[in-house]
Amino acid sequence: MSLAKKLVAPQLRDLQPYQSARRIGGIGQVYLNANESGFAPYEMPVTETWNRYPDFLPTDLTNTYSRYVGINPDRTMAVRGADEAIDLLIRTFCEPHKDAIRIQSPTYSMYEFVAQAHGVAVDTVSLDSSFELDMKRNSSAEVGGKNLKIIFICNPNNPTGNALSQDSIAAIAEEHRESAFVVIDEAYIEYCPQESLLSLIDSHPNVIVIRTLSKAFALAAIRVGFLIAREEVLEQVGKLIAPYPIPDNSARIAISALSESGVSHMQSCRDQTIALREQTQNDMNELNAVEQVYSSVTNFLLVRFRDASLVMQTLLEEGVVVRDQTHFAQLPQHLRITVGTSEEMLEMMSHIRAL
Repeated sequence: MSLAKKLVAPQLRDLQPYQSARRIGGIGQVYLNANESGFAPYEMPVTETWNRYPDFLPTDLTNTYSRYVGINPDRTMAVRGADEAIDLLIRTFCEPHKDAIRIQSPTYSMYEFVAQAHGVAVDTVSLDSSFELDMKRNSSAEVGGKNLKIIFICNPNNPTGNALSQDSIAAIAEEHRESAFVVIDEAYIEYCPQESLLSLIDSHPNVIVIRTLSKAFALAAIRVGFLIAREEVLEQVGKLIAPYPIPDNSARIAISALSESGVSHMQSCRDQTIALREQTQNDMNELNAVEQVYSSVTNFLLVRFRDASLVMQTLLEEGVVVRDQTHFAQLPQHLRITVGTSEEMLEMMSHIRAL
């Protein structure tokens, strides 16, 4: 046994690396597996000041984002994408081998991965047959002798694409307001802004919202996201955030994207994506290989096929990469397909139509 294997933390010994879309997707020409925007981002200003560290806390960026969402800047923290937000929250508030998080399955797998990496237990609650929250299970704080510290709720949910009940989420936040944080991951909220629960922070000190510029803003490469919470929450998280968390060019690009014209650009691209999503859903429902296309409020579609493995392999052979969801017990024949460009959607459907 190597020295590294002997000295590795016990919770990491058998942990498999997170399977990101790029790691497992395969090589292709059409990438519909990572829920990236199919549009080019707004203008991308850069700096030539490479020899200086960026701001420790990018005030201009947090102020700009706060204006965009209409909140106090003191309740905003810029982070390196939503994934870092998840990691920071678990490391800040969960003690290894004593505490637990709760997730709603099927959902974004990073919550579970980060918890396992830090020796934090994971309580998995299955969504019901309509992909809605199980209120009975979520009202309980019992997690097998562990202390429930964080309840993660992805809304809209990935990979199902639906918006969860706002009343249900608010009820869960109220139930646990003195004992656990309710973290609402709003990565896809620009596609359905009416579903945002940002206002819950005003009435519930235990509510935290995660946002990102990776989806509708088409800026996945710059790794910029935001934690939005009460000041006392961010004060604790700030103890762990890395120095100089946001590279200067990333901050400049993000600020440009959040300008009035940048937001207008995003909204125009979003509206086109929504129209293409609806058209794609209608067209895919006519394909023989398809059993069901689930309604979505995001930039992706969850599709149940008669033979998901055959579709996945056929598309991959043709250079079209989608995301396999069959590892979820509730999704045995399901694939997740990002809404790309109209040309990409037509190519994808032509290969499925030929089956």
